[in-house]
Amino acid sequence: MTRFVEQAIARAGLAPVAAARARGDLDAVRALVASLGEIDLLALGAVADLVRVSEAGDVVRVHPTAASDVAWIRGAGSELELLRAVAVARITGPVGARVGVDWGEQGLELAQVALGFGATDLTGPITRKSGDLIADDELKKVKGQGMVAASALKRREIAALVRNAGRSCEFTDESGARVAPASSEGEAAHA
Repeated sequence: MTRFVEQAIARAGLAPVAAARARGDLDAVRALVASLGEIDLLALGAVADLVRVSEAGDVVRVHPTAASDVAWIRGAGSELELLRAVAVARITGPVGARVGVDWGEQGLELAQVALGFGATDLTGPITRKSGDLIADDELKKVKGQGMVAASALKRREIAALVRNAGRSCEFTDESGARVAPASSEGEAAHA
């Protein structure tokens, strides 16, 4: 953590929150957060991201549907309210909790930003930019690769968004088991 971030956290009154969280005193964390009122969102996000790093690591799990072991943040209102809700869930939630955002409700870009506010998991439909679902058997011609599953191309896009947020991406199946990452090999259809 940089000195600038440490100072921003202290100015926002969050230094005792970070210390209580590091001690594992969740009751104190919840009481402190509740007593602070409207907290500076960027400082709150910085604390949430520190907690995420120490407790959940850098892997972002991408689920085909909302997994039951994840605290999904929904109905938060505005984009800023969503980011605040993600950060508060990370800071006040159980140690090592998974916190997720549905890009189908919030959009991929906001889901990517939420990763910097403590989110660890994403879910959403595999769709075109128009919002139409991509069929499982839909193929697209890709120069140098031949025909490639359109859903695999979308998974690559999602993985790139996660990597651009400084994290690593792990896709899961309906049961929560890890799925092999999207690659250019093996996804080209035989003509």
